[in-house]
Amino acid sequence: MRTVFHKIYLSAGCMVAFGACNLVNVTDVEPVNKIFEENAITTVQKAQSVLYGCYGQLKGVEYLTYFGGDAALLGLTMKPGPSAGTEKAYFDNDVKPDDYHVDNLYTASYKILNNAAHIIDKTSKLVTDDPRKEEIISEARFIRALSHFYLLRRYGQFFKQDSKYGITLRDMPLKEVKAEPRADVKTTYDHILADLAYAAEKGPQMLDTVAGSTPSAKRLAFYATRQAALALKAKVHLYKREYAEAAVAAEAVIKSGKFKLENEYADIFTKKIIGTQEVLFQLPFDDKQDRNNKAFMYRAYYLPSDYYVNLMKTDKRYNAAIAVLLPSGAIRNNKFNGSSFNGQTLTADTEYFLRLDEIYLILAEAKARLGQTDEALKALNAIRRRARMPEISGFSGAALLESIRIEKILELGAESGEDWYDLIRYATEGNLKVSDYKPNVQHENRYILPLPLATVRLSNDVTEQNPGY
Repeated sequence: MRTVFHKIYLSAGCMVAFGACNLVNVTDVEPVNKIFEENAITTVQKAQSVLYGCYGQLKGVEYLTYFGGDAALLGLTMKPGPSAGTEKAYFDNDVKPDDYHVDNLYTASYKILNNAAHIIDKTSKLVTDDPRKEEIISEARFIRALSHFYLLRRYGQFFKQDSKYGITLRDMPLKEVKAEPRADVKTTYDHILADLAYAAEKGPQMLDTVAGSTPSAKRLAFYATRQAALALKAKVHLYKREYAEAAVAAEAVIKSGKFKLENEYADIFTKKIIGTQEVLFQLPFDDKQDRNNKAFMYRAYYLPSDYYVNLMKTDKRYNAAIAVLLPSGAIRNNKFNGSSFNGQTLTADTEYFLRLDEIYLILAEAKARLGQTDEALKALNAIRRRARMPEISGFSGAALLESIRIEKILELGAESGEDWYDLIRYATEGNLKVSDYKPNVQHENRYILPLPLATVRLSNDVTEQNPGY
């Protein structure tokens, strides 16, 4: 059935199906009965249409740009661009509950979650032998896990297993407008991992392998495969400080034979969405209805930070990551410096939710924290070799962990803000102080953002605000 699914994606320039959010009204978080709940999903084909809409919601500016850009501003690798407004508060780690991005990203995520829950609930009740039924449920559960995870690490105390400050979980579609309490962090993680375990077992496979061969130009990473679920599972376990489980999931992705590192680091950002070998899950774009504005956003609102540019100067990935405009000498993010589709130059670009290079670095950190130094170095040096940088040897313990953290900045910097979450995770493990890097972060309350002001006020104290806000 996955072959049929591919044909849908490849029609009309590969991307039209992802514009299918127009097929189903999924733009408003309203109680499901307002969108004809009982009739919306009555067949696998209708479930597929609603799933397209759910994928389509991920293409909004929130997941395409703001989640990653804001996190990179909070961290080390981005600074506000010339058009920045609210972004400056993120760079200063001084974000208020009435901030536009705080509300916008929170609201957008629950729209996605409500739609995903609707798909899961109604598709599960279909009586059919069509194998796409389980795949659709799996893909929706992956999307739900992804959105819950993004909410947790932005608005919840993801770094404290015993914290009551998790997030409101969307387990079932919203049937009436009402305030709901937050789940604790442990319950939130358990829910995310349950969704990912299901998706990793029953989701669609990435069909065409890349081991030992050049991938087809039709190879796409726009849908949630079993391997993408395993990759996100590895990441969630890493955040949860379950390092043995993180290593197992990461190794399963690497050994699957479905993906491999690009020959050159720059190939990731020149191939973008066509013929990629190492991207596990990303967003599509095209020269028609999917002409997003990410490249513009990443030169007007989010720029590579001075820290990041200076760090990259001694690394051979510099030219792939950094563009210097002449004669002004202005710095731009070369990873998202415009693209082309069907020969047409665009300001559109993708979001790399999951790539194999990150999975290698997750494996390296997990092995290092388990005291398995040789295996940690092996995973780390796989990335170093591809970057044409000298291999690291003789490191263990704290020195090795710090090398892995810096390597992650060199490999993933100025993209999706992983450097910020790494600072928090490393601080939680006692490896560093966040305030040494971000002086305004003097307390763990500033590790996360406030819930939207309106959400808390309108809940009549049902939804509790984060400490310190």
